[in-house]
Amino acid sequence: MPPHRQFGQELNQNARRGPNLTSAQRLTIIAKAEAGATVRELVEEFGRSANCIRTTIRLAKTRDTTQEAPRSRRPSILSRHQKNIIYRKVRAAPKIEYSQLAEVGVFANPDGSFTKPPSRSTLYRALKGRGLINFRCKKRPKLTRGHALRRLKFCRQYRNFPWGRRTLKFSDECSVEKGSGHNQEWCFRFPWERWKPEMISALPTSRKPAQMVWGAIWLDERGRPRRSKLVIMERDPDAPRRGYSSQSYIETLQEGLLPHGRR
Repeated sequence: MPPHRQFGQELNQNARRGPNLTSAQRLTIIAKAEAGATVRELVEEFGRSANCIRTTIRLAKTRDTTQEAPRSRRPSILSRHQKNIIYRKVRAAPKIEYSQLAEVGVFANPDGSFTKPPSRSTLYRALKGRGLINFRCKKRPKLTRGHALRRLKFCRQYRNFPWGRRTLKFSDECSVEKGSGHNQEWCFRFPWERWKPEMISALPTSRKPAQMVWGAIWLDERGRPRRSKLVIMERDPDAPRRGYSSQSYIETLQEGLLPHGRR
């Protein structure tokens, strides 16, 4: 039984409410009360307040079940009609931002006034209830159909290649250029819609002249990681825009890859 608060004792507003009675506990309380047990005896046995015991016995006379009755929730901020309009807007424009979507959620009242724009969390809950979550757009190179077909042919050609007991070297070049930190696009979509054209962010393949470096990594015959030295790629003075060309890449491979290659 919870201790009684004495006069002048400090009130604790952070006290948590105890768990509800289970169906089996309610049934036991009702059965013992009908058998002649007093409220004080039930309070000491179950550790609940006298008001809780009396309420359980009183409600048993008007209810046919000992299950907990459903509780009323806070009314929804958005009506079903408003949720449908927001859902259709998101499906029509998956990359819409929350600020623009909040403007769609403003509706006129019968008296001529307008409702407040729904908050970000309200829009998130309304769309999540239908399975729509605001994912970050997937990225992939901006390829033409011809480039995509040639890459697909290459993948199918080497899909079943016997790679066992072979040393594979992975090399790549990286550039540092101005203006690469653009804003990330987001879109409302289902998980299976990640690669739809309207759900992705197309990355331009053309880049401005910038300083580039090259490096390679691999595992040797004993499974130890190895790496080449970092090669600073030089610009081609004979190139039209004095940028990087195939000759620049050939010189880089001769300097960084050939010393580690085998026949």
